Amino acid sequence: MNRFWLKVPAILYAALIFGLSSLQKTPLDEMPFWNFDKLVHLLEYAVFGILLMLAFRSDQIDQPMRRANLQTIIVGILYGLSDEIHQFFIPGRISSIEDLVADALGILLGVWLFNRLKIFQRYRPA
Repeated sequence: MNRFWLKVPAILYAALIFGLSSLQKTPLDEMPFWNFDKLVHLLEYAVFGILLMLAFRSDQIDQPMRRANLQTIIVGILYGLSDEIHQFFIPGRISSIEDLVADALGILLGVWLFNRLKIFQRYRPA
């Protein structure tokens, strides 16, 4: 049974990422910490990974977890890649492979957390 409402948080979060990536300058650009933005990318995409897992898992509760895991990893990393390509065309923004690696690691962290946390393992859509 399709649970579109469980997909809405991932869709809205993807739109938020796109919107923030469209800004020419962000408050994070002014942070005094070296490579602070990589940590932000990691955490931002970890949340996205959890939301993608919720979205994919909601329709596959009787399927092995590895299917939702794989879908989340593929979609999450491809979205991170598209985000970096998008930033390449925004004046004042920088697109980098390091950011993509942080995004990918964040997706993997989100998948790991989703699988690890008991509250998500008990989730069963009606």
